[in-house]
Amino acid sequence: MSTATSDQRTVWAFWLACALAVVGAVSPFVFGGGSNRLGGAVAPFALAAIALGACALLYRQGRPIATGLYFIASLAIVYGILAMLAVPLRLAVLGTCPPAPAPCGLGLERPLTGGENSALGFAVGIGIVAILTGFFGLVTLYRRESAPPPSTPPARRIAPVAAQAPAAAVADTPAPDPVAEPEPPADAPQLELAAPIEALELPEVGTEDPSPVAPAVVQRKPRKPRAPKAPSEPPATPDTEGSA
Repeated sequence: MSTATSDQRTVWAFWLACALAVVGAVSPFVFGGGSNRLGGAVAPFALAAIALGACALLYRQGRPIATGLYFIASLAIVYGILAMLAVPLRLAVLGTCPPAPAPCGLGLERPLTGGENSALGFAVGIGIVAILTGFFGLVTLYRRESAPPPSTPPARRIAPVAAQAPAAAVADTPAPDPVAEPEPPADAPQLELAAPIEALELPEVGTEDPSPVAPAVVQRKPRKPRAPKAPSEPPATPDTEGSA
């Protein structure tokens, strides 16, 4: 969750809880039919609305301030709920007067009307919802401040690849000089090429009077006569008689 989103949720949660506390404070007069027996919850609910509004404005000052204001608002709402619930409890313990037009005895009260019962239930429910909404804003505030800071990305250790040179720079690069071939020495013998062989004419195919073509005569070079070989001399025999 980003910091901006967490701040928005915290602010809106505290402001919504403040609005719910205001609605709970005026509900006994709206639904009660003008009765003031449930009016004891107006002051506590109004104090809770002020504390929750202060939480929405001062939550950036730190968690202790927001926590203290929320604690005060919660106690005020709970006190207002108990003040409203004390009315039917008191009527149940002390008793009620008989329905009108019968006279009411000293110290007795009339039973709760349908409007007062509706105002009591609505105010109690709105007070509980206001406490839970403020608690949601407080939890969001704690999560935002306890979240670890974002880690920095690791630095790149490999050198980036060099960008390719533009086409204009490549075009301006001078071309290498051609390597001159070495000249043959003057004393070197020159090789003579053989004369080209004349192509033989082939007879035309499909003519009425084809002329006979003489076969080509292959001329052979005369062979040189070989010199007669000298007769081989007999091997010399050793003179055995003279030596004897």
